[in-house]
Amino acid sequence: MDLQNGKFLDNGASGYVLKPQFLRDAKSNFNPNKLRDSDPTTLTIRLISGIQLPLSSTSSNKADTSVIIEVFGVPNDQRKQQTRVIKKNAFSPRWNETFTFIIHVPELALIRFVVENQGLITGNEFLGQYTIPLLCMNKGYRRVPLFSRMGESLEPASLFIYVWYVQ
Repeated sequence: MDLQNGKFLDNGASGYVLKPQFLRDAKSNFNPNKLRDSDPTTLTIRLISGIQLPLSSTSSNKADTSVIIEVFGVPNDQRKQQTRVIKKNAFSPRWNETFTFIIHVPELALIRFVVENQGLITGNEFLGQYTIPLLCMNKGYRRVPLFSRMGESLEPASLFIYVWYVQ
């Protein structure tokens, strides 16, 4: 559901998203398993920090947080990268890490941010997420709000990022 909710941000969450032109054209021979002839988009995200991230439900101590940035789209675009773990600081963790993704079909790409608590015994615990279509991401400094597994806002929990891309 996270991906579906994110996809519909493209139209202000009104419930309808028009397919890209190349999917509406009857003469198109689009194949998601083959690269397009056009130049790919290079997306670079600098994950700067987190703001009041949710605490772990399994521990009363502060969470050991990390962020996973995932790209969903055609098979050639799907990637996942992860930050280092910031120990016992869910209030204001600072990563200041840069991630670069090469995206061949930006019209179909979704970017998902997942915040996790790294547990040694219990494994990783989901803390929050946000999904947005690539073409809806504005360049520059951005605040990424976080949502629970059920899609409820975790306000004021958010990530602070800097986005730039070249098409």
